[in-house]
Amino acid sequence: MSTAPLQILDLGGDILLFQRLIPVHHCQQVIATAEKVGFEDAQILMGTVDRSVRGGSLLRFDPQDPQQAMVRQMLLQATQTIQIVLYQHYGIRFPEIENFSVLRYRVGEGYRRHVDNLLLGSRQMELAQGIPTRDVSLVGYLNEDFQGGETYFDRQGVKITPRTGDIVVFPAYYTHPHAALPVVQGTKYAFATWLFY
Repeated sequence: MSTAPLQILDLGGDILLFQRLIPVHHCQQVIATAEKVGFEDAQILMGTVDRSVRGGSLLRFDPQDPQQAMVRQMLLQATQTIQIVLYQHYGIRFPEIENFSVLRYRVGEGYRRHVDNLLLGSRQMELAQGIPTRDVSLVGYLNEDFQGGETYFDRQGVKITPRTGDIVVFPAYYTHPHAALPVVQGTKYAFATWLFY
């Protein structure tokens, strides 16, 4: 993790931007590992691919694979820093971390307006299957050598231009619908995870 002082921007509406939290060389290692392992089509809800809603591809890290586990550990260090800050800021602990996914968006690909805490058709279906409620979303940017691909919160009027090593943190609820705007040029790499208690 970075040894520079922690820099956090409060963008309003409970959206926090942790700047340069992950060193560039760690971001490059995450991308290289993900490309080596390979991606699959990104899904909306569980098991559903709808490219009109969500383009791009993703890789969920396998903690049993040694190389993936090493990269996961890098992301985990940054996430643990965020957990501490959230506790200091809100007085609530979010001790559980969902597995990390690496996301890849090519030209024209994005993710239309959505919320992060609904994985099946209803919360009742999730409870019946033992799926925990996502409370806090983390989206980390692994590169910036592309155009487009901003994260846009229309209700809060916040648009974030991805910068390598930055992580945006926000409530996963209906209060914070957001979109990953389409990439215009190049390839965008990011990661996502969620915190819950």
